[in-house]
Parts: sequence; structure tokens; C-alpha cells
Amino acid sequence: MKCRTLAVTALAVCALLYQAFAKTPPSVLSTGSPYLFVWAGDEARNASDFLTVIDANPSSRSYGRIVRTVPVGMTGTMPHHTEYEFPQGNLLFANGWVAGHTFIFDLSQPLKPRIAAQFQDRAGYSFPHSFVRLPNGDVLSTFQSHGGALAADGGLVELRNDGSVVRSASALDPAVDKDVIWPYSMAVAPQIDRVVSSSSPMGWPDWGKLPPGSWTPKKLNDQVTSQVQIWRLSDLHLLATVTLPSDSGKHNQWPAEPRLLPDGSVYVNTFSCGLYRMKDVSGAHPSAELVYTFPGGDSPHTICSVPVVVGHYWIQTVAALPGLIALDISHPEKPVEVSRLVFDSHFPMPHWLAADRKSDRLVVTGDMESWVLVARFDTEKGTLSLDQSFRQPGATMPGISFDRQQWPQGKAGRALVHGALFGPE
Repeated sequence: MKCRTLAVTALAVCALLYQAFAKTPPSVLSTGSPYLFVWAGDEARNASDFLTVIDANPSSRSYGRIVRTVPVGMTGTMPHHTEYEFPQGNLLFANGWVAGHTFIFDLSQPLKPRIAAQFQDRAGYSFPHSFVRLPNGDVLSTFQSHGGALAADGGLVELRNDGSVVRSASALDPAVDKDVIWPYSMAVAPQIDRVVSSSSPMGWPDWGKLPPGSWTPKKLNDQVTSQVQIWRLSDLHLLATVTLPSDSGKHNQWPAEPRLLPDGSVYVNTFSCGLYRMKDVSGAHPSAELVYTFPGGDSPHTICSVPVVVGHYWIQTVAALPGLIALDISHPEKPVEVSRLVFDSHFPMPHWLAADRKSDRLVVTGDMESWVLVARFDTEKGTLSLDQSFRQPGATMPGISFDRQQWPQGKAGRALVHGALFGPE
């Protein structure tokens, strides 16, 4: 299965950082964000899916322990993407892919999270996938489809914090076959009034029941895409659809996660392990060039999934290792590998990656797996390492296992994890 930020000017970045540091106690600054939130679901689909709160304060005696879970009252939603960064207003969007259902968690009291709202279809679009915060505090979401079914040609929808609709726009482009239009994820660049979105079908699990009018699972899972779309942020007008250029390794297949770089340019990685630099995004003739290829990408078990930008580095999940690779992107036209971190075989299919903006930590989860790791990234040396102290009491290996029978909410079995992020602000 193919499981596949908010740019501001330099002055705005400085202002935001100043505010964050000014309102954060020195004790937190020295250790990083105090909590880690992980979106998970019962593998057997018997017990409710749930949001997990983990103690992420390294100086705490319960560091790395699950301290709270919040069941959502639904089973088998297939917990998938959350927001990539902790929301300033404490309201976190998290979707259950198979259910086409999004939950909005109020994390203003991190140890007492609650569901503030929830929704499914919006503005005629269905199956929401990824969420990115806009400068005004709203959430821009990709929707893979429309009309309640799961079929090609979705769109973008801007949502308020209660899930209500502000505006929406179709991703259909008469210049390309509609079968390749599957809004997946995006990067927002307000300073140039642009949104860059990727197009890849999420895929469908064997156990999921598709709504009437949907593509068949085989058609969904076999569809190949290589499209990236450029939008005008101010009115959500679709400007262009760019087809990533192919190479002998077919690294242009299934565009994954666009990200804004420090210099204002945009990269898009692919699940087939290519890394593309988008060119002339603010101009009349946007295009893309392949600037790097990672190991793997030739099978579902060797894909490259969620990346994160930390300073002038691009850090990529690489299932073929399995592990992470860090690139120096000081010169976006020619990234250079500076380090890699290879995981033990107990941690296959690294998929999700998010940074703690208050420390040097990264959270990593596996694709349809039951483990959570914390890595560290030294921005001065460009080196990656595992946080060996982030582990369960008495464990011989780092990491937190979600393969357990007893949970804060009661007895349940092995859980699968996906979206994860540090917080709060």
C-alpha cells in the first residue's frame, strides 16, 4: 500500500521564534516539548481508535511512557495523517482514512485531550488526507475524491478550526487525464501566494469497504501518478499541473510530500524515492527537476515517505535502509548526503517523521507498524542518532511498542501507529 508547511518571511520567522521562546519556560527549552501525541488504532479493529499522549520530557521519571489515551468511539477508521506541526491554537486535525472521517482534538490540556469536533465530506469533497496550517490559522486540507465515493479528481478545502468550510476548489485540470488527479499533500508559500500539492492515490486496504461509486481496490492500488499541482493561495485557483520528469529508475512515480525550503523554494519527494526541485513556482511556466535519488523505491516495502526540513537539511524516511537519510540542502539544485541512520530490523518501514521545534528530536513511526522511535539530529554536524533513553522500562531496545494488551483506556490488542508530533507550543 502506498501510504503516503507554512512559509513566512524571514522577519516573520524571527518573530514567531521570539514569541515561542519568550513564552516557554527555560526548563522546557532545555529539554524540548513535554509531550508526544501519536494517532493509533487497534489492529484487529475491535477496540476504538485512539490518540495517545506520551511523556516526552527527558528529565521526567516517566519519560517515554504512555500517560493517556483518548478513544474516539469508532473502530477501524485506519488512523492516518495528523498535522505535521503542533497547531498554535491547540486544535489538532487527524484523519481516519478508511472512514473518510476527521477528528479535531482539543489539546489545550495535554493530559486531558478531548474531541472538539469531527467531520467527513466537506464542500462536496470526500476522503480528506493531509492538513497544513495557513497564516490566518485556518487549515488547508487535501481531499482525494468527491461525492462520497473514492475515485479520481478531488480538491482543496480551507477549513475553520471547527471543521466548517471557508472555500474550496477542484483539482481537475483539462490538460491532464482526470484519473491522475489525487490531491495527497501540500506545501504553502504565502510570500509568493502559492500552494504546491502532490497527486497520489492513497491506496486501499484489503479489509476496507469502499463506498458505492468508488474505484475497485485493484484499480486504486495500481494507479500510477507523477503529477504536482501549483495553486494561487489567495483564491485557490489552480494554475498548472506539472508532470515530474522520468528517469531510468522511474523515480517520478507517486509524488508524496512537498516541503518549503529555507530559501523559499520547494522540494517534492516521491514514494519511488526521487527528490524533485520545483522551478518557477511563482512564474508562468513551473517545472521540476530531479536533484537526488534515495535507495529503494522499487517495491511497496522500500518506499520513501514523509520527510522533514530542519534548518538547511532535508531528512527523509527511507524504508529500504530501513532508517533516515539527511541531506544538506544549502544549494537546493545539488543536495548532498551528510549522514544516515540505519534502524534495527525490529523497526521496518519507517514512514512518518516530525520534528520537535524546541529541541533536536525527531519522532519516527512505521507504516502499518506498532513502534515509535525518537531520533536526534545535530544541526551543527549534520548527524543523526537514536535517543537511547526513549524506551520502555526494562526494555533492551529503544522505542515504544504499541504491541500490548493493557492500555490506559482498558484492555485491547496490538495497535498500529501513524501520525505523530511533539507539543504543545
